Parts: sequence; C-alpha cells; structure tokens
Amino acid sequence: MSRENFLFNIIFYIILTTFFIYIFIKEKKLSAIIKKYIENFSERISDLLGIEDKKKRENLGKILNTIESIGTAIILVLIIQRFYLGNFMVPTGSMEPTIMPKDRLFGNMVSYKFRAPEREEIIVFKEPIQNKVLFTKRVMGLPGETVQIKDNYLYINNNKIESRKYSPLGELGNNRWIIPKKGDKVTIISGGNYTEEYMKRNINIAKLQSVLLENPGEVKKVIPSLEFYVNGERTGMILDLIHNKENLSALMNGETVETTLDDNYYLALGDNTNGSYDSRMWGFVKEDRIRGKAFVRFWPINKMKLLK
Repeated sequence: MSRENFLFNIIFYIILTTFFIYIFIKEKKLSAIIKKYIENFSERISDLLGIEDKKKRENLGKILNTIESIGTAIILVLIIQRFYLGNFMVPTGSMEPTIMPKDRLFGNMVSYKFRAPEREEIIVFKEPIQNKVLFTKRVMGLPGETVQIKDNYLYINNNKIESRKYSPLGELGNNRWIIPKKGDKVTIISGGNYTEEYMKRNINIAKLQSVLLENPGEVKKVIPSLEFYVNGERTGMILDLIHNKENLSALMNGETVETTLDDNYYLALGDNTNGSYDSRMWGFVKEDRIRGKAFVRFWPINKMKLLK
C-alpha cells in the first residue's frame, strides 16, 4: 500500500468515525431537528396536495417520519457494513469444513485499508470471473511468490505448506506459477488470429467481446491457447486484464499484449481442497477486489466461533 493511500485511509476513517460518534452523542438533538423538518415538509406537501382534513395531514406526517427512520437506518447500516463490519453469507461448500454452506460471517472491513492480507487469512472479495458476486477463500499465496502443487501439497517458493492438502486441479495443476505483483511486466499471448477464424464462422466479434467482458472466465473456451507471462515466466490467468476492452480486442486479433501491473495479486484457495472453484481454475485476485477479512461466524448461533 502506498504512503498516499495509507494517509488517505487514516484521514477518511478519522472523519467517518468522528461523524458516527457525533451522531451517537447528539442523537436526541438531531432527532428533534429532523422531526421538525419532517413536520414542516409534511405541512408543505399537504398544502400542495390540497389536503385539509387534520387526520389525513397527521397520517401523511407519520408516513414521512416512518420513511425517514427506515431510510436513515438503511443508510447507516450500509455504511457500517461497507466500511466497518461486513455481513456475508457463504452460498457454497468451497470452504468446508471451516465454513459450511449458508453460514453467515462478519468481516473486518477496516484492517486491509491499512495493511496487506497475510497468508492463511480468510478473505471476502469480488470474484474476477463474472465480476458480480463475493467469494470467500483463504489467502495462500502472496505477491511475488512462486506456487506449485506437488504430491498434493502446496509449495510456496519451494517450501512445503502442511496446513492442508490441495489437489492439482484446474489451470494450476502441477504447473509452477509466479503470483503477479505491482510493477511486474505481464505479457499475454493469444496464439492465433481469432478474429479471422470467428469471422469465417459468421460470429459477430463485437458481440463476442461483450460476452467475454461480462464473463472473462469463458476466455479459455474462446481463446484456448491464451498464455500469461510475468517477467518472462509462464503463470496463471490474470482475468482483470481481460476486462480491458483494448486488451481483449488485441488478443482476438492474434496480437500480443504487454502491460505493467499497477496492483498486487494473491492466490486464493478454498479449504474444501477437492471441491473449491478457486485460483487453481481462474487465476489471481487483484488486491483492490478484496473487501475484508472474515473473522467470525455468527450464524447458526450454535456454531458461532472465531474463524482461523
């Protein structure tokens, strides 16, 4: 994390926290002020609508007060969940036995604003495949490290990780990958002129690009020989680069794409090592996709525990 971002986060959280403290201390006074504004607003609306019946005017005021209360509560909850304490539900069994399907978790949304994720931490992040939903996985590989699965164990920089076994699934298999880091030179080779091939089959390339932008995880089906290199060494997919329309257009024309990374990446794996759709299949997680650190399971209540 750059010094500028670190300072920005400090200032942001000081302001935001001060704002919440002020609301808490001045809650009664603020409520009275808001109530007065709502009453005045209700009167003006009643006059505009030509409502003269006293009971109806009172009912309108009650409705506006209810809307204000609900709206304020929703906004505050959303702010708290986005910046302080996230509330997540795990839909699949990819983290079994640590986390079971339908378990609900609290996530620490503050810590990664001031430090980088560490190995073995469980993170919540926006997945890079369809770029739509949140995944929960465990960080196992850090930026700049080499990773490989041998004899069903994960090796980091040739050091065996014995905390759990991993099957050599997906694109990773038994291959050796370098996890990209900020400043690395990345080269993407498409292996052929796919525009020409698809034009012969009367497929609209613009539409194909749109499909891949919405679901870059399909890129291996469309461009099967796509290869990623970090500093000249073969590695896994970096799907965030496929979200870039210019990169995708060049690859579909059989061109080579070269770029310098502006962010760090991580290898994220599920604890259900034989049944997790994770980095082994779709590559690396960009740091700015990570929303927070999952730290406690609060539902079901009888299974409440800190997550490790």
